[in-house]
Amino acid sequence: MKVIVGLCIMAISGALSIAFALPLHKIEGKCVQPKEFNKNQKQVILKAFKYGAKSGFGYTMAAIAWKESCAGEYRVNFADPSAGIFHAHIPGIIKKHKQKDSNFMRNMVGELLMRDDGFALQSALEELSYWHKVRKGNWYEVIKSYNKGFSWEKNKERDKMAQEYFEDVIERVKALQGYIPKISSSTARLAKEDYALEFLKIASQTSYKPYSGKKSSIQTNKKSQGDFLILEE
Repeated sequence: MKVIVGLCIMAISGALSIAFALPLHKIEGKCVQPKEFNKNQKQVILKAFKYGAKSGFGYTMAAIAWKESCAGEYRVNFADPSAGIFHAHIPGIIKKHKQKDSNFMRNMVGELLMRDDGFALQSALEELSYWHKVRKGNWYEVIKSYNKGFSWEKNKERDKMAQEYFEDVIERVKALQGYIPKISSSTARLAKEDYALEFLKIASQTSYKPYSGKKSSIQTNKKSQGDFLILEE
């Protein structure tokens, strides 16, 4: 009798494990290249580009959206915590808007960032514009600061991480230079004064090596508008 009961329990446990198995094939974290983007990813990339283009950050915002969320496919990172198409740092957003940092508020802000692309776009552009002002138009330092704030200047490990972030972003900008005009030539034409493209152009004309880990002497001079608070990680 005990043997029969034991076998029944094992059978039930086995059935439950099958019934409640995680569908990992549906949540595999894999980011594809632009040529493999689905319809939603294309829309996110174009949306990010259009929103940033008027301020000189078209290719920058498109590249960051691709890097951070794979163009909207993966909108949350509980480890940071961050959320949205740009994976905005949730505690930083709360601090910026002068709200009390609590578990409830983090959940609310995270939900807002994931659901409201307009809010995510605005938050990312404000952050980039703030650093553009602080770094006096130095796009190289803007990207490193967008990732690690001021901390990369005094900490070798964080400087290394910020440098790797910059290198990843600039490679994505290069890839998107060929991709965006193909899917929407009218959208690509919006980037008349783009900081990322200007940086690449000047870097190609000089002996400057942007991956040396040193501060860049290359600056983009278009004025940013408005004053923004620091969102440190």
